[in-house]
Amino acid sequence: MNIPAGPPPTRILIVCTGNICRSPYAEFLLGGGLAEVDASGFEVRSAGTGALRGHPIDASSAALLGPLAVTAAGFAATQLTAGLVGRQDVVLTMTREHRSAVLRSCPEALRRTFSLREFARLLDTVDSGRLPRTRAARWMRLAPELAANRTSARLQDPAQDDVVDPFGQGPEVFRQMESQIVPALERIIAFERTAVEEDPGLR
Repeated sequence: MNIPAGPPPTRILIVCTGNICRSPYAEFLLGGGLAEVDASGFEVRSAGTGALRGHPIDASSAALLGPLAVTAAGFAATQLTAGLVGRQDVVLTMTREHRSAVLRSCPEALRRTFSLREFARLLDTVDSGRLPRTRAARWMRLAPELAANRTSARLQDPAQDDVVDPFGQGPEVFRQMESQIVPALERIIAFERTAVEEDPGLR
């Protein structure tokens, strides 16, 4: 007897420059957090606009991952491509410049590409009660909803949507990176956790 397959996972791509510091750090934290909410509902990966292909995650970023550093041990940096972007449901970049690079390679991703901090901030502009209840449908609707709110929710200082680049820098810059990335990831995970708690049978 064939059991019908469930909906495919929601695919999230995180982008920085070299794909060894910021984006893999965010990849493993977001992937781990979302897996605690929905074990098979999300596929989170990362890439770089100028990736140091094949390189492992930076040791300073790995150190900030704690127990997740074990999972990150087999990581290898990947180059961003239009084909990779085209397969994603949401693309989250570390800076506005990275977002522009994504859109130069894949213009049709406009309404599903955000800087990470922008995406997390815009979650406060959407009425989650009006989104579809199932995970796949909810995330398919979510990105266009947030994109529609970009103009009205624009920051006076757009640079606040960027994450500092710690590559080649000291521990204090990596801690600054952490302080900018973690709250945004926590907001995204909390959004999904709330949706699942309201309808635990509808993933």
